[in-house]
Amino acid sequence: MNQAVSMILSLRRVLESAGEGSGMSRSIVQELSGSDELGREAAKLLLLGNPIRSAMRPMLDRGAEEVALLASLIVAAPKSSAPEVGRSGSAVSTTLERWVKAKEGRALEQKVMRFRSLVTSGILGAVMGMVATLGPLLGSLGAGAGQGPDAAALVYGAAAMTAISSGMLGAYMSGRGFGINVAVSVTSFAVVCAVASPLAAVPSFNLWGVK
Repeated sequence: MNQAVSMILSLRRVLESAGEGSGMSRSIVQELSGSDELGREAAKLLLLGNPIRSAMRPMLDRGAEEVALLASLIVAAPKSSAPEVGRSGSAVSTTLERWVKAKEGRALEQKVMRFRSLVTSGILGAVMGMVATLGPLLGSLGAGAGQGPDAAALVYGAAAMTAISSGMLGAYMSGRGFGINVAVSVTSFAVVCAVASPLAAVPSFNLWGVK
């Protein structure tokens, strides 16, 4: 489970316990003693006699934004209205939990899309490398004895098109990370060209002249 979500659940139990009349200090010690490092630190500081504001300082300073928001709600609750704050804060914690999970889902989706763009860039480089390497051979077969396309111009043009296309794809998917897409596509382009170049060196002949 995400650390922020786990801490939000712990703070929700604190608020629910306070809403049932257990008292804020007792609820903090009872519910946070078995939670993560920040929660245990807060419970320890409270047991040592520190006020709630000082005990919750680690969460306010080092916790996630959503965790700090709930912690500030606990700190700001006066003793007289702790049950009321606990009941209303429990609903707030549910909303924050959903928000954190939604952010986590969006981050995972972005990583998947980023990976797909890298795979696409690699495939693009491989296909363009094959076309650039074998294109002159296929062109000479069709042209017969005539002059086929310029091999060097075809390779340089395909390499430039590969770099530009993968760069645009990377810029659309990840913004400043487009350089990785360009590197992946150019690398696959170079590898395919190196592997397929012996095939392109096979002497051409006129298929139509075979009797």
